[in-house]
Amino acid sequence: MRYVGIYWALFAPMMKRSIKRRFDENLADQAIRRGKGEYRRLLSRADDLGPGNPMAMNAYFAYVFAAAWLGSGKKITPDEMALVMTDVLEGRLLRTFFGLTDLNRKPKKWEKDMHKYEAWFAVHGKDYPVNWNVHFDESRHQDGSFYYFTRCPICEFCRREGISELMPALCSTDEVMFRLQHGRLYRQHTIANGEGICDYWIVGDKTGDRKG
Repeated sequence: MRYVGIYWALFAPMMKRSIKRRFDENLADQAIRRGKGEYRRLLSRADDLGPGNPMAMNAYFAYVFAAAWLGSGKKITPDEMALVMTDVLEGRLLRTFFGLTDLNRKPKKWEKDMHKYEAWFAVHGKDYPVNWNVHFDESRHQDGSFYYFTRCPICEFCRREGISELMPALCSTDEVMFRLQHGRLYRQHTIANGEGICDYWIVGDKTGDRKG
């Protein structure tokens, strides 16, 4: 993947604050100091997802956290790293950004976004085959957005890099992100757990309790 420094510049201070608060200052310094180089190395080995890919930011987001985790020498457990990710997402900046979306008012937002990705992949997929494979089944749910992936390049890359134990923590950020958008995620399967699909049923948090 092409190196894009803005993701590291944006998230590194937030990660450092979280690690310092949850653990100690020395570990925070190490994770960020070494993580910067790890971020470059990860991107240099990651598959090119293609120009203008609307899903690429998900990979950059994931590799920032993976880099800090590697920078810590894995002294932070994957479960603890999930807490760091949650701290970053719930920080003022991203909480405000995600809070601009209200999934009660725009219940089909994510389904529409995935259709935009589907259209992008239809044009570019032959040149950049290592990507998300997204599918839709309108018969499954009437409320909210529903779609599922049968391929995840982040999961494939983490397995190839020998860091697949971090994937459940990365997957857990989805629930936080949708919650900040006044929504709920109901998920039964993940590729990271070896189940072959990642399913997303996303509804507004005022829709009521559901059984995904």
